[in-house]
Amino acid sequence: MLLASSRCTSRRTAVRIRFMNIPSQSSFLIPWSAETGNSTACICIPWAGAGAAPFRAWAPVLADTADVYGVRLAGRESRQTEPPATSLGDVVDELVRELTELDASRVALFGHCSGALVAFELAHALSRNGAAPEVAHLVVASQLPPRAVRNTPVDQEQDLVRYVPEAFRGEPEMLEVLLPILTADMDLVAGYARPVDTPLDVPLTVVYGACDEDLGDAKVDGWRRETTGATAFREVAGADHLFSGAAWPALAETVRAALT
Repeated sequence: MLLASSRCTSRRTAVRIRFMNIPSQSSFLIPWSAETGNSTACICIPWAGAGAAPFRAWAPVLADTADVYGVRLAGRESRQTEPPATSLGDVVDELVRELTELDASRVALFGHCSGALVAFELAHALSRNGAAPEVAHLVVASQLPPRAVRNTPVDQEQDLVRYVPEAFRGEPEMLEVLLPILTADMDLVAGYARPVDTPLDVPLTVVYGACDEDLGDAKVDGWRRETTGATAFREVAGADHLFSGAAWPALAETVRAALT
């Protein structure tokens, strides 16, 4: 039994290492761009269960526009031993501290799915913080408007596997690592209720996949109420909710176009 348990533990460890495939570090903000001299930092907040790694591929796409930083929340990648956050407000506060210390005069915020709500609240927090960098743009993808998000707990019986990238769905060891993090992240935003607040005053781009069964132009239209700045809506052909496969670099190109 001990040998079997050891083999299982080794297999899980190997899965974690392969999933990370990124430099070992514990920073909240992971810089993926080389020294470019850009005055804008693009802060990329992942969907539930994901880490900073997916945004590594975006660095060359945005190289002439912004420096790419992936957000690595507690509980994943090199922060795997840390307990996942239980308060969205705590996540936002930590990001504000990190961005205040970042050597960038302007930041563009990108959030995907649940990460879009974090990006939205972060944009408000930065706008209230005079010492923080200027929010140059907010880009949200695959997310209902804040006013449409239901303040309900996560249904533990729902099929959370559909929020896992397709390449990992058939790997039990990978799911063993991802599903607890995914559940914690979904719990993080399950109780979300948009606070009474004035609209942002920043440009906003709303992106959704043409093949996303949960979203469409009518469902995302409410985002325009969240800013007095210019609002644009972009549908990405062939993209599902997670922007899988070829849709992922297409999403990067869409973000680049929004920031140009």
